[in-house]
Amino acid sequence: MKTITLTAFLVILLGIARRLLSLGRTRRLTAAQRKVMCTYATYHGQLDPESQKRFECVVAAFVNDKEWAGSGIEVVDEMKVMIGSCAAQLLHGFPDVRLKHFKRILVSKGPYRSGRSTQMHMGEVRPAVGLIIISWSDFVQGYAHPRNAFNVGLHEMAHALWFENAIDNGEFHFLDPELLQKWIALAHTEIVQMQGGKHSFLRSYAGTNEAEFFAVAVEYFFEQPKEFEAALPEVYGTLSGLLRQDPAAITLEADDPSGWKVA
Repeated sequence: MKTITLTAFLVILLGIARRLLSLGRTRRLTAAQRKVMCTYATYHGQLDPESQKRFECVVAAFVNDKEWAGSGIEVVDEMKVMIGSCAAQLLHGFPDVRLKHFKRILVSKGPYRSGRSTQMHMGEVRPAVGLIIISWSDFVQGYAHPRNAFNVGLHEMAHALWFENAIDNGEFHFLDPELLQKWIALAHTEIVQMQGGKHSFLRSYAGTNEAEFFAVAVEYFFEQPKEFEAALPEVYGTLSGLLRQDPAAITLEADDPSGWKVA
């Protein structure tokens, strides 16, 4: 009886060890995946070496730990790496956050109709089922024009981050509560003014509601940070504090329009 018990115990230990080793492997990018990240994720290129390692860990977690599916398109490694890099950009100030509630990412070939809506969608987040949907053609366009403050990847990841902060799953309340309350108050003021017809630096869609204000602000935060800071300094500063990063402190190289470097 003791022999059987010991054997069973050893089998269990071996199984646990294998699972742990497997988890360790999934946290790393392959050489090919890393090449894609280094080629296209220009945000990664302006980080210091230690921050680059943290960035890569987040990308690897998205690539390997999320459930990926395609709609009208085959999801290949390049897509996973680029979408994972988008998430890592937003999560740079939170190295331990992986948006764990959102286990599934659906990549649509292009804009799509959602449910009974007659409107075409470029992406959406469904917290009830832990799903992020992104139109691939619109995602690519967003990064092809990195200064127009229109980036569906950052927009949808911002929605996911907002929900994740409120979901009790061991990875919540990472946004500073005092800054969050300040942000909500500032957003409310801006939304009321926008809905009243006042022109805003942010595009009109930001005035839809609090959720869209946050998502649109994130797009401007990364793609027009200096202009954002100049136009709405308190809003920008609060968002900078919430996300624990400051892209306005970074300048675009005149001879390298594809990337950023520390000023």
